[in-house]
Amino acid sequence: MSGMSSGDYVTQQIRALARAVRSEGAGGVGTRSFQLAEHLAAEGGVHRGDILTATATLLAMTAWCDGEAEAARRFAELAGENDVESRELVGHLLCLEIGAEEGWLPDEQAEALLEYARRARRGDLALRVRAIAGSRGGRHRRDN
Repeated sequence: MSGMSSGDYVTQQIRALARAVRSEGAGGVGTRSFQLAEHLAAEGGVHRGDILTATATLLAMTAWCDGEAEAARRFAELAGENDVESRELVGHLLCLEIGAEEGWLPDEQAEALLEYARRARRGDLALRVRAIAGSRGGRHRRDN
């Protein structure tokens, strides 16, 4: 790891995890993805339940998109085995990412995200919600 900062290393590991999820979700296996997630939990300072829930959820989504319904079900069950706080975080992060991609958030989702950010003391999430809400002059999509 000479010449590489710990932030660079963690970023590389996250990218490796994303590549593994894309390739393994389709096949319904996930072995390498979960190994990388465990490594990030141990070495990267990422909460184990959060990263395992996110990994299983993304594997489920990838499998589903690739038409692998049984693999998607298995991965979704694995995601559901983690603690409720991790499942809640991942659910909110997915809503936030979809909102960022779409450029808007429905009021109900924005309010739930802001409430979660307040409870979890995650000002970074609150800032992202407000940025998305402010990007179009409000939280609603404007169909003009």
